[in-house]
Amino acid sequence: MKKTTKWVDDFTMGTAQTDDRWSCKLRAPSWDCEWYWGLGYLGHRDAHFHLDVLMHTHHTNMYDAIKQEFGDTLTITDDKDLWTFCELMATAYKLKETAEVLGGGGANYTTNPVADTVKNETEAERINSVVLPAIFDAVDSLLAKYR
Repeated sequence: MKKTTKWVDDFTMGTAQTDDRWSCKLRAPSWDCEWYWGLGYLGHRDAHFHLDVLMHTHHTNMYDAIKQEFGDTLTITDDKDLWTFCELMATAYKLKETAEVLGGGGANYTTNPVADTVKNETEAERINSVVLPAIFDAVDSLLAKYR
């Protein structure tokens, strides 16, 4: 099944404070290499980083990391919307990883001795084709208020 989402336009998050103060865009999710969703890519013409890595860079949760990184240039100005954005994106990251484990039967360090028990291609397909696109569409609807 083809993996699609209504979210196709990149979204300007604000001006990154730790990256020479460039305007920073959040790239729309994409179905990459026919087996996983690429999501949370932030950047500009010269560099990029990832939304989930931003939390580790700032040693905090996604909400606070975004506030710290973009400061008063952040495009999502309503705190409730930012919390909702963070909830949706964090859920998407967790489900993306779950689908990868279920689809492959493990974490890919080595051959998983219980791969046959772990593997559930039907659920991985549902996550990738139904659940994640629904989350991405909800994010796109939220971001539409700020475009």
